Amino acid sequence: MLATITAYNVGLFVHVLAVVLGLGPVFGYALFFSVAPQFPRATPALLAGVQKTDRFLVNPGLIVLLLGGIYLLVDGPWEASESWLSVGFLAILALLGLQHGFFGPRVRKAKALAERDLQSGDALSDEFMALSQRIGRVGTLTGVIIVITIFFMVVKP
Repeated sequence: MLATITAYNVGLFVHVLAVVLGLGPVFGYALFFSVAPQFPRATPALLAGVQKTDRFLVNPGLIVLLLGGIYLLVDGPWEASESWLSVGFLAILALLGLQHGFFGPRVRKAKALAERDLQSGDALSDEFMALSQRIGRVGTLTGVIIVITIFFMVVKP
């Protein structure tokens, strides 16, 4: 049996692909930060990789995710008042806010601190480590938001 391809199905595919490409990488960031103390000289490069991933996967993915969600709402059989839709839109707005208001500036600062620290030795400063831990705590919150939102999108309670 052949599947029927519709604009809605393609929109749903693009929406799910945006979730995978735009939100999947953020779960690996904690691993990058966890190795920083063991490989301080690699830390600026790791953070540059995080910044590049944000620029080319996370940020575009979030925008495509939002636009795809709007398209699916308009073209699909959904009522805008359904609670799971509200969770999705609130989550994407929160994630965009966190990405641009918290993570972007803090990762830039962490990279600058690491570069500064490495000019005077082979260790990362307590200031870097404190910032790294703060980024990690908010990263955990971000992961929880993503997982809860995926639950709502799939189960539609």
